[in-house]
Amino acid sequence: MDNPQTYRDAAREKGVPEHVIDHALRLTLPQTELTTSDADGGVPAGRYGGLPSLPAGVEWGGGLDLVATVDCAALPPDGFDLPLPRDGHLLFFADRTDPEGAVLIEDSRSVIHVPAGTPTTERALPGDGGALPALDPQTLYARTVRSFPSGADDAVLSDPETKRLFREYRLGDHDHRRPVRGDSLILGGYAYSPQDPPIMGSSPEDEKGGWVLLAQTQLDMPGVSGTTACPFWIIRRDELGAGNFAAAALVTLTYH
Repeated sequence: MDNPQTYRDAAREKGVPEHVIDHALRLTLPQTELTTSDADGGVPAGRYGGLPSLPAGVEWGGGLDLVATVDCAALPPDGFDLPLPRDGHLLFFADRTDPEGAVLIEDSRSVIHVPAGTPTTERALPGDGGALPALDPQTLYARTVRSFPSGADDAVLSDPETKRLFREYRLGDHDHRRPVRGDSLILGGYAYSPQDPPIMGSSPEDEKGGWVLLAQTQLDMPGVSGTTACPFWIIRRDELGAGNFAAAALVTLTYH
């Protein structure tokens, strides 16, 4: 949601009691939205698409394309509830060719952190020339938004009373957040999906080292007419805290 007051106003119009609205808003999490527009106070914080710049000897997952390069030092300090690095760059890679999707790929080498000051070189596209062309490079601008859970998130499912209120008052219907666009990336918060999100364990009360959303985007799939890919990069909270991005997994849901 762009503004908690917008949610409050929408819920009031549907007759949701004030104390229930307060309860719902306590579930929100900070999230960083990176888009190619500098509207709404966005600050330059990375690049969408282009070719990856990596240290010598560092490779990414086979068949994956670079989606975004994020400048960690430029991110809003209040934009997420995750222990992300405060410097260097995070590179996110995804598959734009698999129309099936919905497969959890652990050890995917789909997220790489390059510490600040590390010498890098720009890499050419892999393969024999049959690979997809790189996504057009565009500057990404970051801003902080509030992320609201879906009815399938642990923040809702783990508490019987919250689950009851969420269903009785249809609390998810009042969050008119904009869908993730094809030229944007979100960091942290709750996963957004036209269907149920692919992960649980996104509750801020989760103490099990469970999976959390690291980032997500949406991609057109060239050569697969009418199909959209929604990659989600997820990682266990304890691995993220340790800076072990090799433990990140890639889940891609596809919609026709």
